[in-house]
Amino acid sequence: MTDTICTQGVAARAEYLRLDAIWRQRCAVLNRAGVQVRYQRRRQRFFDLAGKLHKCLLVLLVASVFGRFYEALQPWLSCTIISLAVLDLGFDCNKRVHKLLAQKAAKLVADIEQTPVDGLAYDKTAAWAAEYARMVVVSPPPLRTLSLLCEREQAISEGHPDHVALPSWWRRVVAHLF
Repeated sequence: MTDTICTQGVAARAEYLRLDAIWRQRCAVLNRAGVQVRYQRRRQRFFDLAGKLHKCLLVLLVASVFGRFYEALQPWLSCTIISLAVLDLGFDCNKRVHKLLAQKAAKLVADIEQTPVDGLAYDKTAAWAAEYARMVVVSPPPLRTLSLLCEREQAISEGHPDHVALPSWWRRVVAHLF
């Protein structure tokens, strides 16, 4: 009789450890995907804003070409306008890349959240981890400070405000550049 109870206790403990490992893997992938959504959306907003400012500057330069005051500078202004127009293509391309990556990460978060607890299994969590890895492979190299800021936001949203330290103010100012 005691052997049966002991065996049941060992089996229950093993099942608990299995479920705990699955849950931890689920939470880890969910956290990383949440950070990716935040990161990619911030990059998308940055390139969108940079593109808008760039277009304003381009319009001002084009308008200045037609002024009589700038006739002597017209060759330089024309060269600058063409250079800025080419640069605008880069802003739009980067914005689209980050938008697509944010959508992929958000879809992964939705897939994870949609799965009920009793539907969790190693194969599902492994598939989520593989999907996250495939997403990271095609994404551009992350900016360290911006990644830290996004990890901090994610930790705060999950109820762990002291998990990631806030970078210094000057690093936050240049987070989108370096």
